[in-house]
Amino acid sequence: MEQLRYFVFNKKRDYESGYQNGIRMTGQGIALEEGASQNGTFISRLLDSGEDGNQWHRAVIESKDYGDDSIKFYIYCSDRDSVPVDGRLCPWEALFRDREIPLEKKRRLMEPFLAHIVQNPRDILLYHARGRYLWLEVQLFCQAGFLPEISHMKIYAGNRSFLSYLPAIYQTGGKEDFLGRFLGMFEAVYQDLDEKIGDCARQLDPEVAEPEFLRWLAKWVGITNAHLLRRLLMGIVAKNLIRGTREYMEHVISTFTGERPFFLEYSDIERYRDNPAAYQSLKKSYAWGSYEVSVFVREQAVCSLREQHALKKMIEDMKPAHIRIHLVILRPGIYLGQNVYAGVNSMLVAYEQVNLRGMSAIPSIVGTAEAEAKEETEI
Repeated sequence: MEQLRYFVFNKKRDYESGYQNGIRMTGQGIALEEGASQNGTFISRLLDSGEDGNQWHRAVIESKDYGDDSIKFYIYCSDRDSVPVDGRLCPWEALFRDREIPLEKKRRLMEPFLAHIVQNPRDILLYHARGRYLWLEVQLFCQAGFLPEISHMKIYAGNRSFLSYLPAIYQTGGKEDFLGRFLGMFEAVYQDLDEKIGDCARQLDPEVAEPEFLRWLAKWVGITNAHLLRRLLMGIVAKNLIRGTREYMEHVISTFTGERPFFLEYSDIERYRDNPAAYQSLKKSYAWGSYEVSVFVREQAVCSLREQHALKKMIEDMKPAHIRIHLVILRPGIYLGQNVYAGVNSMLVAYEQVNLRGMSAIPSIVGTAEAEAKEETEI
């Protein structure tokens, strides 16, 4: 079976050889430059199929758009790698990079070779793109202050036409007839499935797994950050040998929060039995039972309620069945009714007035309670 030929744009180097105006480079693609005018333009390098009159098959685009008017694609095709400019032949790529030639003049020169105009495409079949060389012009438009981005482009130079599997009578119309275009939709579905099956082994490696797959997998455990899940999965097989231990929980929580948690077990309190005052205080605050453990995490490490809920769910899934875990979120500052730990959450915060049910404010209560108690005693 004929090998698929395609071109991929998924890193900075793929875009550097083209023309950019009002465009900035990102880690994987391009985006509209901040502070630029209302639009930006990118013209790709020349893509060579190696065959004159080649019928280009398909373009798959991954983007972050803000409506159909935010991204516009112009797709050009030609059998020649140069064009007459002011009486001389100029290579297409030299024309794209020449800053002295106005953009409008470049568009006039490219217009006779225009094959497709598509707004915000995701997956397009290139029925009218016929020629050895193909290039793209991408226009990005600002929408209410939001800047669109292109993260991935894949251009198929040819395809495994389903027409070749049919009797010769169905192939007489060529690839431009209705049957060829109709089967092209199913060929695109087949290509996607074939590539997913061929690349399925990549999804088992957290270092190279696709972000889309990780985001889908992250929803299972309540994690919204695919990069965080990637770090959690790395080395998880070796760590799974100590699953259910304090070391394993400390590793997972540290990876999730970015800092080491604090554990307090019942055995830690028993060491203070010789000090009755400290022992009673610790037992009252933390010792709910012999099979209960407190885990302390700073609020700065899990800022949102979503993150706190996800961390609590992870702890419940990895703890031993007979152990009960208490997750304690340490707020920064000194508050009544909350334990303060030196070097952890012992910090001064802004003065706040005392509120009663969020309606009445008490500006100063120092000494008031003692004075009222003394008056009641005298009476």
